[in-house]
Amino acid sequence: MKLVRVHGAGTGLLVGPPGAEVVVDIPRALAELRRGEPGLVAALEPYFPAIGGSWVPLIARWGEVCGFLRALAEIAADGDAVAAASRPLEDVRLEPPLPDPGVRIFALGGNFPAHGSGMAAVMDVPESVRQGAAGGNPPWGFYVIPGTVVGQDAVVSPPSGTRKLDYEAELAVVLGGGDHEPGSDEIDIWGYTVWNDFSIRDEALGLTKIDHGPLTWSLTKNFRTGHSCGPCMVVDEPIPDGGLGITCKVNGELRQDGNTLQMQYSFGTTAAHVSSWAPLAGGDMILSGTPAGAAMEGGLDGPFLKDGDHVEAGVEGVGLLRNSIVMKD
Repeated sequence: MKLVRVHGAGTGLLVGPPGAEVVVDIPRALAELRRGEPGLVAALEPYFPAIGGSWVPLIARWGEVCGFLRALAEIAADGDAVAAASRPLEDVRLEPPLPDPGVRIFALGGNFPAHGSGMAAVMDVPESVRQGAAGGNPPWGFYVIPGTVVGQDAVVSPPSGTRKLDYEAELAVVLGGGDHEPGSDEIDIWGYTVWNDFSIRDEALGLTKIDHGPLTWSLTKNFRTGHSCGPCMVVDEPIPDGGLGITCKVNGELRQDGNTLQMQYSFGTTAAHVSSWAPLAGGDMILSGTPAGAAMEGGLDGPFLKDGDHVEAGVEGVGLLRNSIVMKD
């Protein structure tokens, strides 16, 4: 089951086969079904306002609500009953499918060993980062400011003067349930989506000086439009035992091709570490880190993004997240 956020509206259901998907506006569909399906409407309506709305209450009561939502998806798949609330996917402007505008987002760094090795070859990183999990070291990373996240087909434009803009395709998961027990590695993954962590590498390559302390990392990772996610959120479906493939293409050229099985720190291990310090709860997000192939691994001559480039990040079973690049002088 796939949920989307519709620009200027509420939550949508994505139904239909690949290439012919239809977005069903849930609030409008419920209005159409009020007479014929009063029980279903009563169960779902509190969680799906006409505009915007947080998914956190939905996540907290997922065990009670998911059956009704699946029933709505079956009705929507038939087409006729909610036709007035349905539009072809290509005609719908999507917003990033964040669970909540103020969601807490924790991103892993160097979580794919091949990518970590490539970065260590061109950057001065601590020995603990080089050793990673094999050396008994905990996961590490950074915090994402939700307001920097854009969605499908959005323009990514770093600050003026940026010369080395990188791509990093990732898997983002949303935690389910209520408050997470501090230090526990047992998690419920409510949903997952594609993420692209656009990163400014100028400071790391010695081309500029942004800050004199840890704020540098936060700024180069959280510029306006610095993150993208979407196009949809896959919910109530477990991550397969064989993992999920992660890819990134730039102007049609394959740059990254990995699998979540290559992660050295699992989402559970990361949740255990983070929750030992900061609270975690249903609706919070954890980003996987990126597989090998980022431009930074090539140093100054790496294939960094340029003005007019088109980037496609993909996660198996989710879809392709498309963004275009506009560089400022």
